[in-house]
Order: sequence, then C-alpha cells, then structure tokens
Amino acid sequence: MKFISGLFLCLIVSVALLFAASNDSEFDHFVTAEGDQLYEGENVLRFVSFNVPNLLCIEDNMQFKSTNFWRLPNAFEIQDALNSVKQMGGQVVRTYTITVRRPDKDPEIPRHVEGPGEFNEEAFQALDQVLALANEIGIRVIIPFVDNWSWMGGKAEYAAFRGKQPQDFWTDPQIKQDFKETIRFMVNRKNTLTGIRYKNDKAILAWETGNELGGCPDAWTSEMAAYIKSQDSNHLVVEWTSEQPVAAGIH
Repeated sequence: MKFISGLFLCLIVSVALLFAASNDSEFDHFVTAEGDQLYEGENVLRFVSFNVPNLLCIEDNMQFKSTNFWRLPNAFEIQDALNSVKQMGGQVVRTYTITVRRPDKDPEIPRHVEGPGEFNEEAFQALDQVLALANEIGIRVIIPFVDNWSWMGGKAEYAAFRGKQPQDFWTDPQIKQDFKETIRFMVNRKNTLTGIRYKNDKAILAWETGNELGGCPDAWTSEMAAYIKSQDSNHLVVEWTSEQPVAAGIH
C-alpha cells in the first residue's frame, strides 16, 4: 500500500513538474505581422541581433583526440550562447539550417534528417533544449528548414535520396513531398522537455523556408509557405534569398 501511495505521489509530482515546465516562458504572445511591421501583442517588435549557427550543430569541434569536427551542442553551450545574446541586448537568434545526411561524409556525424521521413531523435532533442532555454531566457528563434548548399546537407541531399539532381528539389513531386514530411514532423513535434508542440511554442518567431535559396522558383516558395501555414497557423513564414530577407506574405 505504501508502495502504491509513493508511486502515485511520484506521478503527481512528475505531472506537476511537466505542467510547470510547459508554462515557464518569458513570452505571452506569438509574433505577428501587419504590413511591414512586427508585433508582440500590441507592441511593435524591432530588433538587431545575431545568427548563431552552432545552436543546432557544432561544426568546429577542434579537439586533438577527435577526428570528427561535428557534434551536437550540449545544454551549457546552448545556454551560454543565448545568455550572451541576451546580455548584449539581442532579442532574437537565427539558427543555421536543419541538417541532412550526406552520403559522402562520416556516418558518425549527427544529422537531423537521415533519409525521407527518417529523423535523428538525439539531434531533435538538442533543438528541444534550444527552445526550452529560449523560453526561459527570453530569446526568440528563427529556424530555417533547408540549406541551398551541401555543407550542412540541403536541397542536393534531399534530391540524392531519390537518385535525382539538385535542381529537381524545386519541381519533383516526390522530393517536395519528402521535404513537406520534414516540415510536418517539425512543426508538430512535442518538445521532450516542455511538452509543448513546436507549432505552439511562442519562442519561435518564424519558420524560414531555407537559407540562401538562390534560384528558388516563386511557385515552390508559395507552395511550401502555404504548407507550413496549413500545419502551423501561429507562426510567421520568412523567405531568405542570397540577396536579402523578405516576408513570404503569408500571415
């Protein structure tokens, strides 16, 4: 009987802690757009801040004892980066892109997307940590879905999964569906630390279609932005070309 009571008490405490974590946020509102202005609730949001590529993947882990320069960030590194931004007056960070498996690289290198519809849980748990700490510290996050380049894995790698060429990423129905599956997985993911689905997380300022998507057809951008909004009506969608960032025009 004592064992059952103790187990019940542990269950209550666990649920209470999860509830507390899921509501431990500095943010009361999603960021919205009206015309060329961003808003937090009724207040205009203006900011100058930083790109922080290593929030999702450490690409310069230069240790003499290791030949793999790529690894996932730990909680201290994430917290240190976000606190540094906060101390310098920043309100927003932009991560680098969601990484994609490259067939020509060390299989030990962590990637978020391992194949069509195949995702690395450990990598996404690092992103869970980013969002949990962003809520706690009070820093908004912009997250690009894909890279134009192959360094982190991008459009060429999605195409290669299907034996296609990089430019097929924009038009091939199967490749577009594979990319949409990554979007669907991400925006509907439940954070393992807070219990909040990404689409309901106020720390996310916007989803970005991709990084420096030069040569991207307007039809592709419109299709993907509409799909993102069909999965997540709370967050803004941003398009970033190699020349300049522009709003995708879907709110």
